[in-house]
Amino acid sequence: MKLFCKEGFAFRIWSLMLVLVLAFGTFSCGPGRKGRASASDTLELLREPYLQAVFSDSASVLWKTNAKAETCKVLFGLDTATMTEVDGIVEPQEYNTLNYATLKGLERGKRYYYKIITNGKVLASGEDYYFKTEPADSIADFSFYAMGDIGEPADEGGFPAVTANRINILERRPDFGIGLGDIVYPDGESHGYDEHFFKPLAPIMKNIPFYPALGNHDWHVNPDRNFTKEWQLPGNEHYYSFDYGNAHFIALDSREGEFFDRDNQVAWLKNDLAEAKGKYDWVFVYLHHNGRTCTYKDDYPHVIKLYEVFATQGVDFVLNGHAHTYERLKPYGADGKVLADYAGLEILPEIKEGFVSITTGAGGKLKSVKKWSPDPENCDEGDIVAKAAHEGHFTVFEIKGKSLRMKAISSSTGEVLDSLRMEKLTSITMNSN
Repeated sequence: MKLFCKEGFAFRIWSLMLVLVLAFGTFSCGPGRKGRASASDTLELLREPYLQAVFSDSASVLWKTNAKAETCKVLFGLDTATMTEVDGIVEPQEYNTLNYATLKGLERGKRYYYKIITNGKVLASGEDYYFKTEPADSIADFSFYAMGDIGEPADEGGFPAVTANRINILERRPDFGIGLGDIVYPDGESHGYDEHFFKPLAPIMKNIPFYPALGNHDWHVNPDRNFTKEWQLPGNEHYYSFDYGNAHFIALDSREGEFFDRDNQVAWLKNDLAEAKGKYDWVFVYLHHNGRTCTYKDDYPHVIKLYEVFATQGVDFVLNGHAHTYERLKPYGADGKVLADYAGLEILPEIKEGFVSITTGAGGKLKSVKKWSPDPENCDEGDIVAKAAHEGHFTVFEIKGKSLRMKAISSSTGEVLDSLRMEKLTSITMNSN
């Protein structure tokens, strides 16, 4: 009986070990191949650092890790040898963990290098990790890029990495970029941002700030639970404005074309333009949906209704995406018609009560040529197109005082698809910021 009890106990122990082996794998009793630690056991950098709100005296650095993040910080300085340490914030999210820090007390017109640290471990550093603050002189020259309709999956024919690589090798590196909506396809969900946007754009996101507007695909899900979790934009993040040098930028949320919170947004727009009028040499409005167009997209009445506001309140350029192609219209006036006096000019002067509208909506997705190709000569709207091109692209604006040059650049070849020059002669009082 005593022997039976020992054997029964041993049998039960062996049975338990067998269950554990089946559940968790084999045991190792000595040196052997090391198993890969699970994501829950080891800190992982899931998203390379990217930049937000880099203006005159402050900047924000953001990155994503898995759930093992407990503390984070950023070291920054004018060189990589002497750096100041700033504690950051760790914010758990549904699919990952946001790490970020806001750097304050910066000098204008300086290049700062930075490194990111989570749980005491340096996750990214080096000569490519830097940002530049706004120029010290408000009329100093600067440049920015603009593109829309970006994060199309590569297996669906998307090419955001091609566009990013072309921007990355520009002779003059842009100071920042703006996004014209449809940032991530197909539905603007947070879990698609890394694979379809941040990984392809990593070469430029770590040292060029990016300020996107919402598009209709970003509205396929609740943007307040997706889009706004990925960015730290001014205002309510649906619509906002910022200044850079002698220019003022306004981002609008056109939702499905009818505008988010329309009455309040339009009232805010009018107030913002009124406050900006006469303080800047250049005013840009950017949003996702077009007004008038000769592309395959419809005209959007709610955008056209704002033409009078744009024309009479000092807006110079209205930039949009939505149509996956390139189209620059002839200058438009407050009545929604082409300004004949400015049409066909090689160098545009300051447009009195008018603006230039540009569709630049093929940053990562191009409309199939089997389904559509540009045909502006037979446009239902009449002779309104100054230039059209059907190719993956982005636009670059270079501003020096009252002079502006715009280029639409092919993502694949670097060819200049369109160019525009505008020279303003009327002097205005510059903004002191």
